[in-house]
Amino acid sequence: MATKKSRLNVTLNDIEREKLEKLAEESGLSLSRTIAQLIRKAKLKPNDKES
Repeated sequence: MATKKSRLNVTLNDIEREKLEKLAEESGLSLSRTIAQLIRKAKLKPNDKES
């Protein structure tokens, strides 16, 4: 049985999109994989505001 994948709809302005597309091209990943990777990295960073 197939598992359901999570989806996230994101609206980007032109400048944000260009930056992410450039980052994706440099890393050799798709735009969606690059965004997912950035989200995972952000989750792993300790949040300074919680202290």
